Amino acid sequence: MDYKEISKEFAKSGQLNFQDTKGTNFEWIKVTDWKPEMEGVFLVHEIYQLKSLVGNFSDVALDIVEFAADKTIFQSPQPAWNINKGKSGGLIKFALVSSPFWKQVLNQVQEIVFLRWQNEVLPSTIKGLQAFPFNRESKVMQLHEDGRVKIING
Repeated sequence: MDYKEISKEFAKSGQLNFQDTKGTNFEWIKVTDWKPEMEGVFLVHEIYQLKSLVGNFSDVALDIVEFAADKTIFQSPQPAWNINKGKSGGLIKFALVSSPFWKQVLNQVQEIVFLRWQNEVLPSTIKGLQAFPFNRESKVMQLHEDGRVKIING
């Protein structure tokens, strides 16, 4: 798999379609194409990217994100000034990807992406070399910048 080609395709089209080794299908789109009514998860590959997505977090909340299992999705209030100015839909979901293959793909794309799960194989699907660490049944925790934590499903 050529990571640079994936990056070029994402820059050109604004989306990528994947199928992982378990047969899970999903699409990544540019954050600028996200709308609050869309179901899915924002994906980051570095902890510093969270500031542009959800604003400032307490050190406790950052530690929870950084050291949580790779299968945990987080919910957080979205500040009005973030990268999606004026599109706030209340709580947004995000995940820090640490799985080596998928982190490398995100690193090549060099931006936060929005993931939407798909029920069927989409055109131009890229076959992933690893199972994707998140799915619709992943654990969800709610985090707030003041350090409050709520486990939604465990």
